[in-house]
Amino acid sequence: MTLDDVIKHYFTDVSSKNRSKHTLALYRRSLALLSRLLAEKCQVTELEAVTVLHLRECVQVLLATWVTGGPSEERPRHRWGRKLDGGEKLSVSSVRSYVRVWKAFFNWCYQEELIEKNPVARLSLPRPEKKVQSMVTVEQMEQMLATCDRSTPVGFRDYAILVLFFDTGMRLSELAALRVEDVDDTYVKVHGKGRKEREIGVYPETSKLVWKYVHKYRRPAEKDEGALFLGKVGPLTAGGVKQVIERAKRSAGLGDEGISPHAFRRAFAMLYLEQGGDLFDLSREMGHSDVQVTRIYLEGYESQQARKKHNAFSPVALLRLNRRPKQKRKE
Repeated sequence: MTLDDVIKHYFTDVSSKNRSKHTLALYRRSLALLSRLLAEKCQVTELEAVTVLHLRECVQVLLATWVTGGPSEERPRHRWGRKLDGGEKLSVSSVRSYVRVWKAFFNWCYQEELIEKNPVARLSLPRPEKKVQSMVTVEQMEQMLATCDRSTPVGFRDYAILVLFFDTGMRLSELAALRVEDVDDTYVKVHGKGRKEREIGVYPETSKLVWKYVHKYRRPAEKDEGALFLGKVGPLTAGGVKQVIERAKRSAGLGDEGISPHAFRRAFAMLYLEQGGDLFDLSREMGHSDVQVTRIYLEGYESQQARKKHNAFSPVALLRLNRRPKQKRKE
């Protein structure tokens, strides 16, 4: 059996299991990439011929791969380790997402008895990069909010989007998918990963902003339009929400500050804990399947908290700096 034929059959099975279109797109992209790598780098096209050594070689190729921006940042053009002008290394997190799909595919093949040995049984995910992730600060939020002209429909919409994003820590796709019927006075109903619904509380001032936007500034072209946030020609997409953030960021002079949609989510997690919130409650509101996933956000939180306490405990405080040395008397 050729690998490509089995992949087609795998998609037929997976598509019937209520996976979201984003998940299916990731599966399709990841397995197409695997098929290319095995054929070009390992000269393997048959399913039974794939070994763990082949898969490890594919992982190493991706870790050394340089990419250039294509029509979408989520669909980089791979250059198999050859650096191009303006390119950058494929991130470890991207490689890990590819490998997870590969493991799911071969586990399925093994369960369906298409292969006698499972090549991913001893395939490990690359170690994640440990670095302090950027987050939106309170000061930066105030600067961005100050750029929104709340006397206009677009300006008020942008203001409400930024505040709701900061208040709830929901994912970009979740915010873009919100509908008017999902909004309550004290919470919003979110349609998260795996098509799981959850409720996230909203601060009273945030609730007032969203209510005012809906009743005063939201102007749907069609009476039965259900999307909460609207653009010029229909529902505001995830890309449209990104543009809202980019516009506010540039207008506030924060273009080089690393503020991204996910930085809002990290800010929510860290500030929630800083205010004394419970980790388990935070995990539920963020839509994580396990508290351990939420702890990833704590790594940056703990290092930043330690940094803020640095001045109180720095050994440099013990030094007598900026004091002139005593001059020797001339005999």
